[in-house]
Amino acid sequence: MSISNARDEIDDEIATILATDFAIEVTRTSSVPRSDDPAITFPNLDGRLQRCKLVETAVLYVDIRRSTNLNLEHRPQTVAKLYSAFVRAMTRCAAEHRGHVRGIIGDRVMVLFNPSTAFTDAVNAAILMNTVCKGVLNKHFKPNEVTCGIGIDYGRMVVTKTGVRRHGYERHNYRSLVWLGQPAKRHITLRISCPKRER
Repeated sequence: MSISNARDEIDDEIATILATDFAIEVTRTSSVPRSDDPAITFPNLDGRLQRCKLVETAVLYVDIRRSTNLNLEHRPQTVAKLYSAFVRAMTRCAAEHRGHVRGIIGDRVMVLFNPSTAFTDAVNAAILMNTVCKGVLNKHFKPNEVTCGIGIDYGRMVVTKTGVRRHGYERHNYRSLVWLGQPAKRHITLRISCPKRER
């Protein structure tokens, strides 16, 4: 396909989605949405409809501080092990306090909580994550070499899917949900004090 043909097709698709008769159907929910939820859809250009959900809850982000430096200071094999251990551990911490992991990008994990117990669960999960990072992960490296940053925010988010449906081996890469709203963009960093562990 030529560049001009591709441009024209994309132009038509954009015009359809942005047209006044293209409907966005938003449904409120009191639970954390999942990617297989039939009430959350990709844009349907033929039906001129896209279904989304609206949730109000707490969002927690956790990542490794100075991860770029760690990449430079350690062998790729060590960094791969660290990332795998970190994400696995943070996911377990989230599940321990009823958290739902809804995004993993590199060393960054995004967790949402059920609205009814969001505040308590998010703070308890953050405390456990901090404890595991300082007292478990960090003991395999130089003192205080591995630290994590944790942030929590609360608010309303629209949950949708963007892009196109794909078939074949790449289809799983297009199943992620898209979270729109302030809690998905910013978070309040928690300062958690834990006793220093003896070495």
